[in-house]
Amino acid sequence: MTISRILSLHTRSGVYRIIFCALLVVSAMAGGIDTADSAPLPDIKGKLSILLDPTAQMTLPEVLSQDEQRSFKPIAGNGINLGYTREAFWVKLTLPGDADLKAALSLGPNYLDYIDVYVSAPGAQQTNAAFDHFAFGDYRPPSRTGPSTISPAVFVDVAQGLTTVVYIRVANQGTSTQLNLQLDPLSTLPLRHVISGLALGLWFGAMTALLLTQLVFVYFDRKAQYILLALSTLGVILIYFGNLGLSHAFLFMGNGRYNDSFIGVNAWAGLSASAMAYEAILGLRRRSAWLYRLYLTIALCGLAGSGFALANQNLLFGPFGSVLGLLGALLTMVVGFLQMNEEGTVSRLAAVAFAMVGIGATVAMLQRLGVSWLPDWTFSAYGISVLLQTLLLTGAMAVRLREAESQNRHMHQEALASARSAEQVAAKLVVERTRELIEARKAAENALKAEMDSQLRQVRFLEVVSHQYRTPLASIRSNIDSIEFSMGDIEQADRTRIQRIRRAVARLVEILEVNVARSRLQGPSFKPSMDILSISSIVSSAVHRSYDLLNAPDIRLEIADDTVATKVHADQDMLELALINLLENAVKYGGIRDAGWITLSVEKRGDAVVLAVEDQGVGIPASELPHVFENAVRGSNVSSVEGSGLGLFLVAKVMTVHGGQIEIESTKGTTVRLILPTIRP
Repeated sequence: MTISRILSLHTRSGVYRIIFCALLVVSAMAGGIDTADSAPLPDIKGKLSILLDPTAQMTLPEVLSQDEQRSFKPIAGNGINLGYTREAFWVKLTLPGDADLKAALSLGPNYLDYIDVYVSAPGAQQTNAAFDHFAFGDYRPPSRTGPSTISPAVFVDVAQGLTTVVYIRVANQGTSTQLNLQLDPLSTLPLRHVISGLALGLWFGAMTALLLTQLVFVYFDRKAQYILLALSTLGVILIYFGNLGLSHAFLFMGNGRYNDSFIGVNAWAGLSASAMAYEAILGLRRRSAWLYRLYLTIALCGLAGSGFALANQNLLFGPFGSVLGLLGALLTMVVGFLQMNEEGTVSRLAAVAFAMVGIGATVAMLQRLGVSWLPDWTFSAYGISVLLQTLLLTGAMAVRLREAESQNRHMHQEALASARSAEQVAAKLVVERTRELIEARKAAENALKAEMDSQLRQVRFLEVVSHQYRTPLASIRSNIDSIEFSMGDIEQADRTRIQRIRRAVARLVEILEVNVARSRLQGPSFKPSMDILSISSIVSSAVHRSYDLLNAPDIRLEIADDTVATKVHADQDMLELALINLLENAVKYGGIRDAGWITLSVEKRGDAVVLAVEDQGVGIPASELPHVFENAVRGSNVSSVEGSGLGLFLVAKVMTVHGGQIEIESTKGTTVRLILPTIRP
């Protein structure tokens, strides 16, 4: 069973169970009390009269005077409702006796500031000394004697053929003023207290259960409407906690100012919470901007009323707040009925709930405003309507959560089906892509094999060419040497020609050797042979080979004294080839602007040796420097010079094999530095 369904059933069954148990207890206790012999009490209706006391200073002797007795005005019912007023008043109750019995006179509501009750014995003279005084009210400690320790109540004796007179003085400035009287024989008073206690316990228990249910909803679905509705429910519970005298009895004993503030703050803060809760439930923020602003205004006014209550000025705000609450309740009822068919069961439950609270709030606010023709039982109408409204709204929330859970389950099933479908599609794609990757790998392997075979054939071709050319070149050189020897004393011009031929032959041999070495670096024959070598011998050999290869360039060799004996772990042919490539680039690109000499320097840098080739050529654009060591990359400013872009690529490759580093900078000309770790002696 889903969480929302469990909560919904638990809420409904819990309330029904409380009602059922309460009825059983009341029936059992009522059946156990014998009321058949109880004589009827005189009816209070028609026995009351009222005297207004604008000064709130009148005393009982003054009230007993003949002038003031003539000022009493009869009251039709069994109570009085003056609304929001600062005037005190006196009520006179005259009870003719039809039988001898004892009774209890209960006064309500329980939140009045001062209540003074003066009770005379049956048939007593109307003098000050004939009356017993009982004091009640928020500004006095709770009474520990009498029929009730919470509600104002006194014992009254009624005797056959005699009249009992009771005077009641009420002064109240914290809330609306009304007074209801009820006379019960002592024989039935326990039953009445039991029924009242069960009714109140049922109400508080049901409201608390609904509040806890709403908090559970908040835990599972943290929406504003759930939180606000829970605050509204808490506000109503606290309002009745104060109105029924419980706050006076348990929290603010004898401190009426705090009790008045407690009741007022809860009343007006509850108005704010209710306004925002109803707005959220009705969805007015997205439906109607002006209605949303109106409810927001009501909520702000409620907060302002709480401020008045804290300042003990509730009478200033009370009439305005009551009218505002009345209009808000009626407006909510109308909007609820207009939306009752928009969300099915949820909106219909909400419409009925708002109708309930609209009626209850209307009755309650009219009472607060002093409407006297309303019957006494309407004092509890708001509490009953709020209980029903909270129950219906909580049920609506449960239905909403259940529908949301059902929708989420349906969406989850759809998402699961989509995921499975996507998984199948993905599996097919994986198979297809795997097959394509296998085919691509085979193609790449074949291409790589073809490339390696091609490079291998190229290397072998160059090796064959080098071998085939080496023999005739050696023969040419041998014949040149024989000619020079046989000619004996020859002229200088002929000797110069012979030297040129000899250098040309040496250059051809060097070109073949360098190209074969370059091919090996690019192909599968790239297998270094490392040895411990003197860096000065490597540099000198590279310069000598470059001299023959590059037609006697102007190379200035600078070897620092502390590097002459420096040893490195290197492949001599590879390292020489790297230096030859750098010198060749320096000669090639320096010749564009007739830059002249080239510098090859050797110096130490910590535990490393630095081989630097510096030219005065055209340089390399700064934006292209990060890419010059990539394969087949050439500077954009040397397109007129023949080249393949392999020189610096091969140099970088050689340095990687040797565990060294390479640096390049180009401002006036270009400087390339090869940094190699040295071997410590």
